[in-house]
Amino acid sequence: GCDGSVLLNSTDPNILTEKSALLNSNSLRGFEQIDEIKIELEPACPGVVSCADILALVARDATVKVGGLSWQVFLGRIDGAGSFADEVTGSLPERRDNFTKLVETFAKVGLDAMDMIILSGGHSIGQVHCGAFFERLYNFQGLNITDPSMDPEFAAMLKAQCPPTKPLEFMALDATNGTFDSTYYLDLLTNKGLLESDVALLSDPLGVEYANKAVQDPDTFLLEFGMAMIKMGNIPASDPYGWRKHCAFTEPKL
Repeated sequence: GCDGSVLLNSTDPNILTEKSALLNSNSLRGFEQIDEIKIELEPACPGVVSCADILALVARDATVKVGGLSWQVFLGRIDGAGSFADEVTGSLPERRDNFTKLVETFAKVGLDAMDMIILSGGHSIGQVHCGAFFERLYNFQGLNITDPSMDPEFAAMLKAQCPPTKPLEFMALDATNGTFDSTYYLDLLTNKGLLESDVALLSDPLGVEYANKAVQDPDTFLLEFGMAMIKMGNIPASDPYGWRKHCAFTEPKL
C-alpha cells in the first residue's frame, strides 16, 4: 500500500485489515523489519518519517541488495489511517489472471501493459505457496493431468518438492531466487513458469518480445524495472502529492 495501510493491524476483532486479507495472509512477510526501522528512526526524528516512505525506501534498497539497480525515491508520503481487507479483492493481480485481466488490473493505478510485463520481473525474488500451482501440476483443466505446456523435468522437480500434502510449502518463482535478474523471463520462455498468470505473459506478442529482450539484455531490464517502480509509486518532484491518485486515500486536513 502506497499509504502504508498494508502495515496496519486491526483494533476491532470484527474488522480484517489489508494485512489479513486472503491474498495477503501468510504471503506478505517482513513486517517486523519495518517496525525495527521505525523504532530506530523515531528517536532521531520523531514523527517525521512515515511508514509509507519507509516502504518505498526499503523496496529500493532491498532490490539493490539482491543485485538490482537503484533509483531516486522522493519522500513525503503520509500514512493512511484505515485498512480494510475487502479493498484488496480486485485490486491485486491473481494467480489465474490472463493477459487481458492483468493489463486491466494495472491500468486501474495508471500503469500500462509494458509496465505490467516489466514489474512482473519482480517475481525474480518472489516465492509462492505450492498450492497456488497445484492445478497445473495435478489437475490441469480438471483432467487429473499435469499441464502439458510445462517442461516435464521441471514438473517432476515440482512434484518432488510440492506433494499434494504440502500446499503451504514455499517455492521460488524463478531458478535464481534471491538474485534480482532476468532469469524469470528465461524460465517463462523455456516453459518453467509456475503460475498461470506468469505463463499468461507469453500469450501476447508484447510479452514474448519483452521476455526475449530481457534475457538478451538483462542490464536494460534492471534499468527499466527501476523506471517502472518510479512510475508505480514515487512522488514526482514537480507534483509532490500526485502519487495520491494511486491510493484510495482521502487528503488529510492540515
